[in-house]
Parts: sequence; structure tokens; C-alpha cells
Amino acid sequence: MKLKLLWAAVALALSPQVLSAQSLDEDLCNDHLDEAKRAYEEGQLEEVGDLIRDCLANKKAFPVKAKREEGYKLLTESYLFRNDLDDATRSFEELLKINPLYEADSLNPNNSYDLIYLSRTYRHKPLISIYGNIGANNTRLQTLETYNVDNNNYRAENYNQFVLGFSGAIGVEMPIWRDFTLALEGNFALRSYRAIDTMFLSAGLQNPAQNTLQYSSLQFDERQYWIDIPLMLRYEHYFKRYKKVIPYAYIGGAPNFLLSASVVNIQRNTTRESDGGGAVVGGERSFVIAGSGLSAETQAGEADRLSLREGFNVSLLAGAGAKIRLGHDFVIIEARYNRFLMNSVNRENRYSNPELLYEYGHVDNDFRMDNYSLTIGFEKSFYKPRKKRQYNEVYINRRLNKIIKKEKRNAKRTTDSELKRELNSFVRELERDQPGIIEDVRRGRASSKVIDEIKDKASDIKGN
Repeated sequence: MKLKLLWAAVALALSPQVLSAQSLDEDLCNDHLDEAKRAYEEGQLEEVGDLIRDCLANKKAFPVKAKREEGYKLLTESYLFRNDLDDATRSFEELLKINPLYEADSLNPNNSYDLIYLSRTYRHKPLISIYGNIGANNTRLQTLETYNVDNNNYRAENYNQFVLGFSGAIGVEMPIWRDFTLALEGNFALRSYRAIDTMFLSAGLQNPAQNTLQYSSLQFDERQYWIDIPLMLRYEHYFKRYKKVIPYAYIGGAPNFLLSASVVNIQRNTTRESDGGGAVVGGERSFVIAGSGLSAETQAGEADRLSLREGFNVSLLAGAGAKIRLGHDFVIIEARYNRFLMNSVNRENRYSNPELLYEYGHVDNDFRMDNYSLTIGFEKSFYKPRKKRQYNEVYINRRLNKIIKKEKRNAKRTTDSELKRELNSFVRELERDQPGIIEDVRRGRASSKVIDEIKDKASDIKGN
């Protein structure tokens, strides 16, 4: 019996809270928002918070973001008119959590000047962004030094056939200063090129792919799998009015790690110039020339298992692209150029593969690579309400205190009685005005430019 009475007492005690939570349904909160608008227009500012504060705190009762944004805007306006800057700031930051891109339109007659000024004090750029992209690339080679199994003076080579590779990346981007950001990326790429060369050619041959008088031609594709870790400095350009597209450009550098490389579809065709007949030597085959299981150093009895490529390289990169706003996030389109700086060929192992050397008559030239890519991706952005530096009251207050301390020291050191009097007067006036300056900075009516004006005034006094 006592246990039943205890449960009844608990239920009775909790019933007001349960009823209160249930009573804050969406329809009721919409009605409260309408009533708050009327109260605001009639100047009954204290009633605005009483009507909508609980609804705004309960997301289930006020699930529509646009309505909650409207409510926090109204609540901010009511606090600003009451000169309650602390509550206005907290309310506006709640609005920014709902819509990080919100900026009070100065052309909207329904927005007060106080709201417009306060809105301008906040950053609207992401605190951090995570992105991913995929795309295609094309690799071009630059020969550094020529090697051959026959006479180098009578050899035609073509390494710049168009062959597509692919790439995919994930990265993180952070703003560092003004419109500059820093991005760190992990990139996986398949880079391919096609090589065509010939042996025993006349000196006048220019195009080994089309000339019918060639004695012997070799063709193969090389496929290389890379992991790149680029670090990039980006500049983003923000249009004042058109904010849907943000163009950007960047430069950077990256260590490049070769996972594996293979020569595929290698084939040498021979042609007798006298009758035009021909034969295929060796058929189409593939060779792994770098990667897991291959050694970078010569080992006795394992000459055919040596890596023909260097496993590490360094590249410089530059690119440009555009971010297309999709809500609070972005679709990214980007073009990039990678310039590999180091020779890709392992010189110690150049002649180590007997099949490539004797059956196909191929030996690698020293070369480095240029890579061009085009990608499309998606960027997920994360926001946090933050004051711009020029409207940060802590920063401004610290600068003001430094000026006060400096001019106090100057007044103490000077032997000019008139200058001492003027500096002491300047310091007293600045100390008196300091709280008001900080208040104006918080409201957005003043910025860090006030520091320059005060420093100029101090310089004028000392100059006189």
C-alpha cells in the first residue's frame, strides 16, 4: 500500500513537467512566434522572450529550422533594443548555429541597424572542412638522359601518347588568415603512360607510330600506383554579392610514395624493309618493375626481381578550382598540375631485367614526370560562431591596455612639462573612454581601426 502511494506521489510531482513538454507542440510554438512578433511591433520587448524562449530551446517542439532562425532573430532584436548585449550575443550565436551563413541584409527595412552591425562582427567561413574527390589524370614524361641497347643517334621515341589514369583523395582544410586556407590531403593515384620506340632507324624519321620504314618498334604501357600527401596553401576569392561560387587557386608540395609499377602489354614488332613483312617477338606480356617483393638493391641470384623505379619522389603542385555552394557545404571542381622533381628510374638496376633487355631490347631512359588531373568532389564544412579579429573585444582591449601603458611610461620619462601634461590628459581620457570603445566594438559600430586612430592621436601629441 505504501509503495502504491509513493508511485502516485512521484507521478503527481512529475505531471507538470510532462504536461509542459507535451504542451510545447509545433502548432503552439508557431502561435507563440506570431504573438511574439506582435509584441515586438507594439514595443512589449520583455514579452518576446517569455513567449518563445522555451520553444526555441526545445527542438522537437520547434523542428523547422527556418522558424527557429526567425525566432532567434526576433529574440536578438528584442535584446538589442533593450541594450542587453550579452543576451543578444548569445541569442545571435544560437541563430548562427542553425544557419552559419546568416548575414543581416542592410537593404532589408525589417532589420535594425544594431542587428546589421552585430551580424558583421562574425565570421561566416567554416572552422574546418573535410573533402573527398575523384577524377582522371594524364602523365607526360621528360627525358633527362637517353640510354639504349643500340645506337642512340638513330633512335626515335615517343612517350607522350595520351593515356588516362585515375585518382581519388580525401583531405582536410582550415582557414589560417583572411582568405587563405591550409589543406592537407591523402591522394591515391594510378598514373600511366605509353611508350613507343624503334631501333635501326634512318636519321630522318620523326614519328615512330606512323612511319612504315621502321625496322623494329616497341610499345608498352607503364602503370604506376602512388600515394601522395600534398600540403597546399590556398587563396579563396569571395564575391561580395554572388556567393554561390567561390573560385580558388593554390600552390604546394608533396612527398610521393610509389606502391607498385608494372609494364603491361609489351610487344615488339619487327618489319623487313625489303618486303614489308613482319613478325611479333615475344607476344604481349607484363612485368612488375616496382613494388612489394622487389628489392631496391642488387642481390645475388635475384637479378630479375630488382626494382627498376625509385620508390620515393617529391613534387611541386599548383591548381585552381571552384567551390559551388550546396547548402552549407560545397561541390568542388578542380584542375591540378604535379611536377615530379626527381628521376623516376633506379639507375643501379637499369640493366637488371634480362627479359626486357635481351628479349624486347628495352632499357629505361632517365626521366621525370609531369601529371595533369581534373577532379570533382564534395566538401563537408563544420562551423562555429566566431568573432572576426577586428571585432574581438578581448584583442581590442589588450591593444588599448598596451597603448595606455606605453603612453604612461612616455609621460613619466619626458622632461617636457607641457608634453607630460598632454600625455597624462590623453591617458586619462582613453581610460575613461575604454569601456565605451569596447562596447562599440562588441556591437560592430567600431573595429580595430579605432586602435590606429588612437595611435595617430598619440603620435600627434608627441610630435607637437
